Amino acid sequence: MFLFQPIQVGSLELKNRIIMPALHHNYSPEGLVNEKLIRYYETRARGGVALIIVGGCSIDLAGGGPLMIGLHDDKYIPGLQQLTGAVKEAGAKIAAQLYQAGRYAHRDFTEEEPVAPSAIASRLTRAKPREMTLSDIEKVIESFAAGALRAKNAGFDAVEVIASAGYLICQFFSPVTNQREDAYGGSFTNRCRFGVEVIQRVRERVGADFTVLVRLSGHDFIPGGSTNNEAARFATLLEEAGADAFNVTGGWHESRIPQITGHLPRGGYAYLARGIKEAVSVPVIAGNRINDPAVAEKILVDGSADLVSMGRALIADPDLPRKTSSGKGSIRRCIACNQGCLDAVFTLQEVHCTVNPFAGLESEVEIVPAPKPKKVLVVGGGPAGLEAALTAARRGHRVTLWEKGPRLGGQLHYAARPPGKEEFITLLDYYEHEIAAANVAVIFNHTATAENILEFGADAVIIATGACPAPPPFPIEEEAADKVVYAPDILEGTAIPGKRVVVAGGGSVGCETALTVASMGTLDAATLKFLMEYEAETPENLQRLLNRGTREVTIVEVLGKIGQDFGVSTRWIVRNNLRRLGVRAITKAKISKVNRDGVIIEKESAGKDGAPETVLLPADTVVVAVGARAVNNLYEQLKDKVESLYLVGDAVSPRKLTEAIREGFTVGREL
Repeated sequence: MFLFQPIQVGSLELKNRIIMPALHHNYSPEGLVNEKLIRYYETRARGGVALIIVGGCSIDLAGGGPLMIGLHDDKYIPGLQQLTGAVKEAGAKIAAQLYQAGRYAHRDFTEEEPVAPSAIASRLTRAKPREMTLSDIEKVIESFAAGALRAKNAGFDAVEVIASAGYLICQFFSPVTNQREDAYGGSFTNRCRFGVEVIQRVRERVGADFTVLVRLSGHDFIPGGSTNNEAARFATLLEEAGADAFNVTGGWHESRIPQITGHLPRGGYAYLARGIKEAVSVPVIAGNRINDPAVAEKILVDGSADLVSMGRALIADPDLPRKTSSGKGSIRRCIACNQGCLDAVFTLQEVHCTVNPFAGLESEVEIVPAPKPKKVLVVGGGPAGLEAALTAARRGHRVTLWEKGPRLGGQLHYAARPPGKEEFITLLDYYEHEIAAANVAVIFNHTATAENILEFGADAVIIATGACPAPPPFPIEEEAADKVVYAPDILEGTAIPGKRVVVAGGGSVGCETALTVASMGTLDAATLKFLMEYEAETPENLQRLLNRGTREVTIVEVLGKIGQDFGVSTRWIVRNNLRRLGVRAITKAKISKVNRDGVIIEKESAGKDGAPETVLLPADTVVVAVGARAVNNLYEQLKDKVESLYLVGDAVSPRKLTEAIREGFTVGREL
């Protein structure tokens, strides 16, 4: 594969074309390297990646962030030397990303006031930074250079200067955030000046024989911001200043276009890397949503980039490069959910991974052979049961899994149906391959009872029977019973909704079901491509056909907003898509009855008397999405009859996929 051909990047020879980009993890209290961070990166290095970029690493006290790796003082060097030594010994090269957030820095987490080219508040912090003086500019440029030299002295093989995601260099480059009238603002050349001078100073400080990369926004995706054309022109100036390679990503944190969620197709921003590659003579790295080796290989073969960046993909499966090169083992792909990574970062939690429960625990947990193999029975083939069975089998236990239906996966089949969540089903591919390799005996169409479980005679029983939809909290008239269905019926495709659809419940399940229904009849990607290639329709008509389906959908939610249980990184996307597809949301309302004409709701009134307003919503189909309830009756029946009895996943309490897999993993390794 082209993916595993070596390549020269500056003075650095890389063994393959796979890069792990800088990802914030919240693993570094007070900026110090610790065993957790070392073991985490060492595990990825052993998995076969060529270059690991760690960071962001703060270069000063004004532009850093909470729990960020420190690179602004010599006191951090001893810990960084331990990190670089461990990664190199494990077989990878290592670089440090030099980070300065500018107006994205949070004043609550910095020791100095955030600064920016102009005093313009960001949509992230809502706070106005201080406009930088010429003295401030010189100070920050020097901090970049000092941080680069400190990284070199700490044993890093390279540094990466961040000029992406809307951070300080982006803020100077963009006319939206740079309204200066001096030599650092106004014209294109002036707006490039700060970034160019940073690269020049870094190059001077580290010397000609040390690799300097730039993490570059290939397109701001900000109204009035820089496009791929301007980014390419900027890149040529940065190359002249001393950049050895460009690691190209998508837009800013403020962009209203998805950057890394499942709504972005795999490798969807490779075209941005191509735009940069066509303008420069140094290697270019493509990034964003590259979780599959076949996609990575195609990007390289097509000539869109010279290397690929796989970040969350290597959180999900550190051994992805080794498995791909050897052809052995099933890859546990990132499903682009952001639950354990980006959502964790934004809420100041340590990063973990929905599909890889071992991520972040490398220094704390070890999967070791069981001292005495046991006969283990797992009841339920959803994610919690599958992870419990796999982990137990890998420890040497003799595992049997009973599944009441004809297939494994449980609610993964429903979770993978809404737009943007198609990746979820790849997790089932992984489990099916791995439990077969681990010799787990799977029995389908087998209904478990307390009697046959006891008769089986297992040493340990794990109940992973999941959850079922909660019943509707409103009466349904007899003649309207046939129009009421549950969200899983819609997502599974066993129920076909009528033209007018009311979704009862505006949580994540209700919103995603509404999106699924509202998308029915819209153009698919292949048809859109065909129509555009042959100019068969006007752009206006194509836009209409993309944004309007064949159903009229209304969500009824008792709370003041819909989608409250989504993670912060995806909530806005779902809400935007609901608006785009014309889904109506009625909040602060409850359904009082379903009759043959539709749904009667009581909506909170804004009037002085406060009396609720009664409204009839005509409906052909009513979709119940009011939550779920645990199915754990077997556990209750066996509680005093089985010595080693465990309850995991939604059978404990309906939650997210992350908790289900983690609980299965914990039980499997503790048996």
